[in-house]
Amino acid sequence: MTTKIRCSALPAYFDSPRRAAAKLFRTEILAAGFELRELPPTAGAAVGTAVHAAACQVLQDRIDSGRYGQPDAALELALATFRTEVETGCEWDDTTPDRRSAEKQILRLTNAYCQHARKHVDPWLVEQHFTADVGDGFELSGHVDVITMDAGVRDLKTGALPRPYQAQVGGYSLLARSQAQPIQIQALSIDFLRRAPKTKPQDPPQIERYDLSESEAAARATVQRMKADLELFRRTGDPWSFPCNPLSMMCASDRYCPARNTGFCKFGTSHERGDNDTPSY
Repeated sequence: MTTKIRCSALPAYFDSPRRAAAKLFRTEILAAGFELRELPPTAGAAVGTAVHAAACQVLQDRIDSGRYGQPDAALELALATFRTEVETGCEWDDTTPDRRSAEKQILRLTNAYCQHARKHVDPWLVEQHFTADVGDGFELSGHVDVITMDAGVRDLKTGALPRPYQAQVGGYSLLARSQAQPIQIQALSIDFLRRAPKTKPQDPPQIERYDLSESEAAARATVQRMKADLELFRRTGDPWSFPCNPLSMMCASDRYCPARNTGFCKFGTSHERGDNDTPSY
């Protein structure tokens, strides 16, 4: 059976391999007898998925008709996508505390991206799915948001803070070159949209450009580490085949890690009230 590794899972792997494995290799970990928790979608992820759907429609319209799609039509799709994402529940946060705030953010983010795309994004392919055999029964896969007319990979990200995604877009480049009809990617970039609270103005997207060779090297190294860690886990059944990182901000809350405080990862935080008596010296 082929084991799939998603390009989108590459950037966060070294932050905490165990947390990443609990998501990417969940089926094998459960089959080995470990418990993992189910996580509801986070507000940030749900908003991001909605804006991504709108962006893809706008860019596909450009490819199909020569004109960028209208924000109103894209917004309708974005809101429908968001409502589907949160239908069974959502983990809200300080930036997006409720459904109404989320929908206002989606409106602002979608409008900001539509204006940005008309100036900066000339799409050739949108949501292109690639797979490639990476050996030993593993397959690398990915959906590339945009490949531009000048053979650039562009990926749309939304969030409260920008994060590095070199390994992900480097993986996309490796995938594009591995196809039967290879695409030689020339540039890698992220269009980052900050998810701002409703009390603050919406910033325009910022473009983050990455070095092509270093990003591909990051992708290769991460894939090889994932393969080695999973193969060790298969041989030993030891959760420490995947090192964990209790110092990671993403490991500090049950919100983000399905392994936290389970048999697969017993790290977690318990708080006790300290002694309030004033010490004497």
